[in-house]
Amino acid sequence: MKILSTILITLLLSLNATANPVEKRPDIVFIVVDDLNDWIGALGGHPDAKSPNIDRLASRGMLFSQAYCNSPQCRPSRTSLNHGVYPFRTGTYFNAKSPDETKITTPSLQQFFASSGYRVASGGKVHHSGPGSDGDVLLKRPGDPKPPPSKDKFNALNPPNDGFALDAPDKAMGDYKVASWAIDQWETPSDQPLFMSVGFFRPHRPLQVPAPYFEEFPLEAIKRPAEPAGDDWDDMPEFARRLARTHAHKDMHNGLSDHEHMLEYDQWDPTIQAYQASIAFVDKQIGRFLAVLDKNPRGRETVIMLVSDHGWHLGEKKHWCKGAIWEQTTHIPFIVSAPGVKAGSVSTQPVSLIDVYPSLADLAGLPLPAHLDGMSIKAQLADPTHPRGPAISSYGEGNTAIRTERWRYIRYEDGSEELYDHSVDSDEWVNLANDPAHTKTKQNLAKFIPENQHPGLKVQDWYDEFGY
Repeated sequence: MKILSTILITLLLSLNATANPVEKRPDIVFIVVDDLNDWIGALGGHPDAKSPNIDRLASRGMLFSQAYCNSPQCRPSRTSLNHGVYPFRTGTYFNAKSPDETKITTPSLQQFFASSGYRVASGGKVHHSGPGSDGDVLLKRPGDPKPPPSKDKFNALNPPNDGFALDAPDKAMGDYKVASWAIDQWETPSDQPLFMSVGFFRPHRPLQVPAPYFEEFPLEAIKRPAEPAGDDWDDMPEFARRLARTHAHKDMHNGLSDHEHMLEYDQWDPTIQAYQASIAFVDKQIGRFLAVLDKNPRGRETVIMLVSDHGWHLGEKKHWCKGAIWEQTTHIPFIVSAPGVKAGSVSTQPVSLIDVYPSLADLAGLPLPAHLDGMSIKAQLADPTHPRGPAISSYGEGNTAIRTERWRYIRYEDGSEELYDHSVDSDEWVNLANDPAHTKTKQNLAKFIPENQHPGLKVQDWYDEFGY
């Protein structure tokens, strides 16, 4: 009789777990930061980086040190990560839309988790235009105070030297308000598990944050990125040189490129100062939110993922901002804290934003939708050395970067190439593409470039339009 009762209880528990799987789901917190490159302490991208809260999250979970975006502009990057499809499958390559793009009809992250029984809260800049349109609670990205009109240098077409130390408290800033909203949503009771997508805007331009953050980086102590002894462009193909001169394919500034403008008007150091101040500011706001995640009011386990949508150049290769497929433009923070993940662990296996959707679904214990292009990182969370394929980044039809643990291979739409060996050249100063000794390496990496890429705008279209 006792054995029969035990079997019956086990059967009932099994049936209940099947009928109510949502009861065992963890809460999911997905944080995406705008235009944040590897200038955080955990990644060592700059010796003066100040990001203690992001670094603390990395120390609690796993840092993926070789993580990359799938496209180095906001709209294609966020479209790809939120829908789990590569840009070369949809033609969504740039912030500007192409008539050849395919409209995505598969569910977004937010739609997927809502349909899986989650309460969904999405706020700030998550999708390119804001939080998205799906969720139980949405927060449009709040605005920021501005400098006096006579001192405001921001215009999207201008060089990125728009830094300004605002005479404003943190609480007046949009990212402060996003963090406060996120804290309120986290602390809201719910019988459902919670999925949060929270987008922080800085260090996106304009590089304008409260003055105390500028004071953390004295102008006289600013360190510029390292430069090679010679001209970094000497071994780059002509197509790449033209790309380095461009400003997201806008007109140049009285004939000067961004980099030439920075040198001509002595703006390199002030812009680095403003970018670092913006990172320090947003790190503090992220820290306010992370602090409340230590206690889960729903009594559930918590999964936290933090990424950036793409990197940012600050003079490397004489290029600024985004809009290229070198290391600085594509390398991003990618951090996961989850139950069972060894604190302070690091994986050097390549991952990218295409892996966000399947990873969060997998960590929630949900079946992965068939339309997803990426691969879950769950295997690496258990074993950081578990091998993965390369990361693929696209910038216009026919411009592709393949990044493995060791190599970056780039092939442009005109057939020209770059090849960098990161085991000895982390700055990508020596282009090995024309060295016969590396022909086989190029051939092996080229196999990962997708054939029959979806038609869309090409970089050459912009060159022709603006006469570069």
